[in-house]
Amino acid sequence: MISPALLSWTWLSLALLVAGLFLGNIILLAGAVFLFVAVLTAGVIRPPDEVAIERSLPRIICWVGDSLVVERRLTVRGGIGTIRVIDPLPEEAAVVDGNNFRVVWKWPGELSVDLSYAITFAKRGEYTLQETIWESQAPLGTGHAQSGTVGPALNVLVAPRTADISRLNSVRAMTRSTLLLDDISHIRSSGEEFRELRPYQPGDPIKSINWKATARSGDAYDVPLVNELEPEGRKAVWIFLDTADYMNVGTAASSPMENTIEAAGTLAEYYVSQGSTLGAYAYNTQGGGELLSPDNGQKKFRRLTQMFTGLTPGPPEQDLLRSVEWCKSFLFRLRPQVFIITRLDAHYPRPGDDSEQLDRLTTAVIRLTALRARSRRGGRVRVIHVSPPSQHESVGWADPQSDMSRWETQATMAALQQAGATVMDWNPSNERFITTLVRHMDRYQ
Repeated sequence: MISPALLSWTWLSLALLVAGLFLGNIILLAGAVFLFVAVLTAGVIRPPDEVAIERSLPRIICWVGDSLVVERRLTVRGGIGTIRVIDPLPEEAAVVDGNNFRVVWKWPGELSVDLSYAITFAKRGEYTLQETIWESQAPLGTGHAQSGTVGPALNVLVAPRTADISRLNSVRAMTRSTLLLDDISHIRSSGEEFRELRPYQPGDPIKSINWKATARSGDAYDVPLVNELEPEGRKAVWIFLDTADYMNVGTAASSPMENTIEAAGTLAEYYVSQGSTLGAYAYNTQGGGELLSPDNGQKKFRRLTQMFTGLTPGPPEQDLLRSVEWCKSFLFRLRPQVFIITRLDAHYPRPGDDSEQLDRLTTAVIRLTALRARSRRGGRVRVIHVSPPSQHESVGWADPQSDMSRWETQATMAALQQAGATVMDWNPSNERFITTLVRHMDRYQ
């Protein structure tokens, strides 16, 4: 079957031939003959085929904003003509070097060319680079185009970027009486020096039960007795992350949800670098909460980063109080310093609503504070409020809704401070999280 392009070029050459004969123009006649010969030649040339594309990534895990090179090499063994190569990219990916769409001309013989390019991702998550699509065409568009896909697809894990903790370490080096250092708790069950006997509590290891003392106590206790040991000094930190859908406002790259993960990652990196035992729980996620059991070391930080990368917002069906109940076995054993990252204005009761949501939030804070009643700073619970983006903030307009949100934040903040928590107010539009953290550390020196 003759292609439409071949017919079009043939009719054009005939039109030039007729015009040259009628006008007696040698140039038109020569052009008609040249075009007709080219069309006949192109009609018997097959488009490029035997296409092979090798594609790879230097790494499958990168940070938000990092440049990731997609190494792509095209090899074509047969045919003559043009080859179009394109890699479909996710919406969150942007090309920073090279091009994911290339057009290459192939002469007779084998063609091998490098078509690599570099991309960045603006948002954390798990992404898939779909198979490469190619299409070849004979010269002058004659003949039928050939196309296909070359795989396999490449998976990329984009981890949330954390802030540089060097400023935090410098503040730590200047003084030991800071907010984040003198209130850090210790694991109770890892020491060797015996302190006292006490009733068993959820989360206590079975090996700590003193069966002889339990037998001698008779019916005095309904639960076994355990050996209370002096702590060996390892610090323990627990992070609660609110990932409800009201956190997912703003742009894809900058929202309370993404800022919450940045703050949690910065805290985790700092405490892991100090040798602390770290645990975390993300509540209100899609499909239920995400628990990271307590542990220490860089391996734990990598697991935490993977957990943060896969978090997706969900309906606010699981509040902080229920999350505390879910994690109480770990909390009773560790007695950790607790960080809660959320939006405070979302917990304030709106007109016509009861105050149950705010009451449950303050109750959870009171229970967490009671885990370690001995505190020189009035409790070990740190609540980090992540301010949502203002609708008219960028143009400087007055926004009554933002004013109401700030008022609700202040009211909720006062209730939590009365319950024994320390509240950090972070506005990501004005400053980075590490700046807010250092400022609060300086305030409590």
